[in-house]
Amino acid sequence: MNLPTITIKHFLNTSLESKNHNLNEFYPLYIQVTAGQKSITIKSSVSEHLDIYRSDIVRISQNDPLLFEMILSGFFSEILFEKILLEQLFPVFHLLEDEKNVIKTIVEEKVKENPQDFDLTDLNDEYKKNLLEITEILDSHIKTRYREELNNLFLKSIDKAEKEKNIFRISNYFIHFINWENTFYNFYEATYEINPSKLKAIENHLPPDLLTEIKAYLAYYSQINLVTRFLNKREQGRISTISYLDWKNTIYDILCNQFRKLLGGKKTSEYMSVLDTILKKKIQNNIVNS
Repeated sequence: MNLPTITIKHFLNTSLESKNHNLNEFYPLYIQVTAGQKSITIKSSVSEHLDIYRSDIVRISQNDPLLFEMILSGFFSEILFEKILLEQLFPVFHLLEDEKNVIKTIVEEKVKENPQDFDLTDLNDEYKKNLLEITEILDSHIKTRYREELNNLFLKSIDKAEKEKNIFRISNYFIHFINWENTFYNFYEATYEINPSKLKAIENHLPPDLLTEIKAYLAYYSQINLVTRFLNKREQGRISTISYLDWKNTIYDILCNQFRKLLGGKKTSEYMSVLDTILKKKIQNNIVNS
């Protein structure tokens, strides 16, 4: 199939209100996307990924605190923007290039799905969806379900305090004395090291599908460092999230290979199906409800 010519170009949106610094006007960064005869303009998300490169932004801003904040917020002057492109300044230039590659991949997917009548009107939502951090999505989903089940166990065991005293005590402790601002993985790992019997007692009362989700997520998390090293995003100045787009294009296959070595084919299929289902559902809901 012949894909239409896709062009993606960053530009400063001078039609919007500017910010002034050192007699220069700074404007937000936008992107013009054209595929065949169709085009759309969306706001760049590069500023959302600059924070981890703060030391490099200090260098670009030459220790000017106001210019530093201007760049971090996604505002550039024409002179600075041209300098970034001409000198390929790390990491801004590399983030711009990565953003273009991400958008191009998304547009190509749209064209392949509907070559005769593809639509770019939802490109901004699709772009945000594909850059969502999948580890946070998985962790949040499982933590929410786990806490719901803890509450159910606690309420059920209140009237059976003698018969299920242990479950009442453990669920009460987990609900009221655990800092649930932390991730589920951190809670699970710390509790497993200190008192694994408490986790086991609760898990004996959990729905089988939630247990499978937990095991699949723990298996996923055990491979995070491998995935991060493979993608090597930060060193390359790329968008640093372990994103849903990465999941579809790279991570899924990496994990399948690793899980097969560690767990065998049956568990690999089960765990990958569970993880993929969670991501598809939660990401779709995220966009719908945003």
